[in-house]
Amino acid sequence: MDDWENTPVPVRDLVEKLVEKIEQLEKHKKELQETNEKINEKVNQNSQNSNLPPALDPLDVQPPKKKRKPGTKKRGGQPGHKGHSRFLYPVEDCKQVTDYYPQRCSCCGEELTGSDSNPHRHQVVEIPPIKLEIVEHRLHQ
Repeated sequence: MDDWENTPVPVRDLVEKLVEKIEQLEKHKKELQETNEKINEKVNQNSQNSNLPPALDPLDVQPPKKKRKPGTKKRGGQPGHKGHSRFLYPVEDCKQVTDYYPQRCSCCGEELTGSDSNPHRHQVVEIPPIKLEIVEHRLHQ
């Protein structure tokens, strides 16, 4: 204590103010930590650990997917299933018909001669661009 009494008064005042400030900051730090813990508890709540409905679960937290047992059927349409496909318009409704005659078979590479009585058909339906119809109305008085 001898050193403290020999310390100049302005230095002692400064040290006391600094000690007070440190105590205030430590108290403030403790309050912030408690607030942070409360906020983290709220943020980490979901339907699994609280009474919140699943609709309020955060989007980035997905429930684990349930593993399915592999089925005995193959993927895709099953035998006997009626297929679904787009219908083809009649040739008369087409604006343009383009025929293609390949020189070689795409599978075996053999040269092709003759014509195919039932060629593969592919149709592209385009929607024409919309043209604005602008009408101006004037009232002269």
